[in-house]
Amino acid sequence: MPDFITVTQLNNYINEILTRDPVLSDLWIKGEISGFKLYQQSGHMYFTLKDKKSTLSCVMFKNRNLRLNFIPEDGQEVLVRGRVSVYPPQGKYQLYVEEMQPYGVGGLFLYLNQLKERLEKEGYFDQSRKKTLPFFPRRIGIVTSQDGAALRDMWRILKSRHPGIEVLLVHSAVQGMEAPYQLAEGIRLLNEYGEVDLIIIGRGGGSVEDLKAFNTEEVVKAVYESEIPVISAVGHEVDFSLTDLAADVRAATPTQAAQMAVPDFESLRENIKEYQQRLIRLMERRLLYYSENLDNLMMRKIWQEPEWTVKTKQDYLHSLNKDLIRAVDNIYQKKANSFMLVLSGLEKLSPLNVLKRGYAVLMKDGNAVRNLDNIKEGDLLTGRVAEGYLILEVKGKEKEELWKI
Repeated sequence: MPDFITVTQLNNYINEILTRDPVLSDLWIKGEISGFKLYQQSGHMYFTLKDKKSTLSCVMFKNRNLRLNFIPEDGQEVLVRGRVSVYPPQGKYQLYVEEMQPYGVGGLFLYLNQLKERLEKEGYFDQSRKKTLPFFPRRIGIVTSQDGAALRDMWRILKSRHPGIEVLLVHSAVQGMEAPYQLAEGIRLLNEYGEVDLIIIGRGGGSVEDLKAFNTEEVVKAVYESEIPVISAVGHEVDFSLTDLAADVRAATPTQAAQMAVPDFESLRENIKEYQQRLIRLMERRLLYYSENLDNLMMRKIWQEPEWTVKTKQDYLHSLNKDLIRAVDNIYQKKANSFMLVLSGLEKLSPLNVLKRGYAVLMKDGNAVRNLDNIKEGDLLTGRVAEGYLILEVKGKEKEELWKI
């Protein structure tokens, strides 16, 4: 019998060849999505990539597609990165997708809109979290390409407006596959360093594809999480990015970002000079005002004849003292007269005076006897007379009708 191998062995052998190939183990492919299916139970995505002449079976497992920033759909052009391998049970090769992103302007706009809506819902563009830029930063960190014109423009403006400013550059690619990760890492490095007061992230203008790195979730999150205020300076005035929305302040251009970052020292000097002149004029007016007041005071008689002024005040004080004594005497006399009148009236009403005229007050058990109802024969009464007390025994009582007038 001839030598043979099994179908499984053949598939495994072909799979080993494909796996060892450096090109097929990690490559980018462009194509149009067709037959897209997302299995809800497993979370895996299955689809076909096609161009005008060929098709390629693809699978993207759940742990990979969870990082997608858009929803794939049939007819959409995409760039995918993955590895080619054989699926032994069916004996066909397919692409195991590790990463996917829209391709072309139309796909990119769809991706941006979906990402913007999601990030906005998650609060990454919340205005209440925006930080205020420092008025007088000592050191500024810039995250951009060291070879770009944007850096030269910002450097020139910063040094012309504030010659003493310190600038710390974190070089990063501003486009290409590695740009989002390098930009985000630059923001994080400056925060870890902690010795900068302000961060500028940006680049010069370009197409939508050129600015794609600044429309990625990695960069937006790094800007949002920065403890240091961030100015976004992406492209020209008409350009706009998701990084602009996440930053604390958006500058239309890198040049404007530098102008916003530091005050103009020359302008500050001119302002200081103007304030100095205004302060001098104000002080001169004040001095003139107080000088005139002093002259007017020195013209008064108290300074010309101080003894006469003191004597006049003393005489006035003596006069007031006499008036006060007379007033107090008058008040005292009036109060004394009123008191004597009240005392005389009380004297007339005093019960003792009545007793002196021969009257007596009968009391039983310490209470005055006002009628005969509570008195009976044999009761002992106390009689109060002018000179003392009498102890009386009731031998009888007789009621007498009062005279009616």
